[in-house]
Amino acid sequence: MGRTKKNKPRHKLRGLHNSSQRQTARARAAQVAWTPLKQACGCVIDWGWSGQTADPLTFRDWCSTRVSAPCPWHGPSMAGASGSDLPDQMVIQPLGTSVLLHVRKAAADRHELGAELASRLAHILAAAERGEAALLDDAPAGFRSWLIANTADPAQAWLDHELCEIILNQGRSALPRELLEHLPEQLLSPFSESPQPESAACNICSFSAANGGILCACGHDWSCHPGEVRQGEPCSHCACTDMQHV
Repeated sequence: MGRTKKNKPRHKLRGLHNSSQRQTARARAAQVAWTPLKQACGCVIDWGWSGQTADPLTFRDWCSTRVSAPCPWHGPSMAGASGSDLPDQMVIQPLGTSVLLHVRKAAADRHELGAELASRLAHILAAAERGEAALLDDAPAGFRSWLIANTADPAQAWLDHELCEIILNQGRSALPRELLEHLPEQLLSPFSESPQPESAACNICSFSAANGGILCACGHDWSCHPGEVRQGEPCSHCACTDMQHV
């Protein structure tokens, strides 16, 4: 007679199920893109967004207001709780939006980056308050000329670019400032043969597309996929979950 395969014991099935649940939870956590920011109360807070519950531009605009605001643990009460009553990690829905954002107390090794990003953010927002001329004066000379030649609103384009790099890319720059200061003359005229991809959401993406840079299949520059290599590199601007070079 043939041998009969026994069913797995129930406790082993439970173990497999629990393991699967833990892996799914880790996968969900890995999809959250975190940006540390030092807030008005002095705390460094990690703000995060996931393509499943938010869009990058809403996240960018929300974080732009955080430098002048206290953190959730030192701000007005949330859902009837405040201060030490709140958990160290939460999901919140900003007032007037339909998105869900993640927030947690940043680990000590992220405090330096959080302070640096907050300083850069405060600087560019202060320049924007002084007007378009002051905002454009802050841009590298070569890139400023490129923006004037290739965008309808160069001051706003520079502001959007900086906010993307500071908030969505955690301060990473696609191109060194030295290169942006001295762009070759042939790159300063409007591009007609290499149009910007429809999905591009920042000026580095369109600049990279026009000059044969490293692009993902989604049309965005490699620097807009700031995740860890081999662990998923989600795009800062769209729903693309991993960098695929084309």
